[in-house]
Amino acid sequence: LTKAQQALVSKEAQDKLAACEARIAELEKPEKPADLPFTDLTQDWYMDSIRYVYEHELMYGTTDTTFAPDAALTRGMFVTMLYRMEGKPEATGNTSFTDVPANMYYAPAIAWASANGVVYGSNGKYDPDGKITREQIAAILHRYAKYKKYDVSKDTMLSAFEDSDKISNWAYASMQWANAEKLINGRSASMLAPQGKATRAEVAQMLMNFCNNIAK
Repeated sequence: LTKAQQALVSKEAQDKLAACEARIAELEKPEKPADLPFTDLTQDWYMDSIRYVYEHELMYGTTDTTFAPDAALTRGMFVTMLYRMEGKPEATGNTSFTDVPANMYYAPAIAWASANGVVYGSNGKYDPDGKITREQIAAILHRYAKYKKYDVSKDTMLSAFEDSDKISNWAYASMQWANAEKLINGRSASMLAPQGKATRAEVAQMLMNFCNNIAK
């Protein structure tokens, strides 16, 4: 208030106005990130991504206090995370896969993903408890991006990686796209580890990058 305005307003009203302005300023401050409940996180590189997937309810801990960042992830778990990302759309628990019982937690996710061409099986099975590989994740994310009609035009040469010849033919284009979009980087400057088992920390990073870089 100007001095002239202050002369027209009581001291009590001025104090209330100042208190309101202070409260508004406090509310506009960015929220301090909540502390993660996990006691087994030791590497800086995955802290932001694990916080992201936890706060967005894409991934949870293996217990109330552990995240198990270095543990492998199953195929059923990964598709369930995509299903959460999609908002858990209506889906039946039935699929054509003989190894996906309708009463399992991952059944609706696999049913939705299979119906929309996001996942495929082999010989009538999906192998939900099998450990998912990095090239499988690239292929699933690639199909999911196509399903969402996101731009999937980027790709990159993978010849700089010594193990690029280990990429399965069906996954090669997906790995080119995933690497170009920085979803899947090398485990070292020269090794892509396409058939390596993806860790929970790696998947957290992939999902955060997908949400921020592809689904933005």
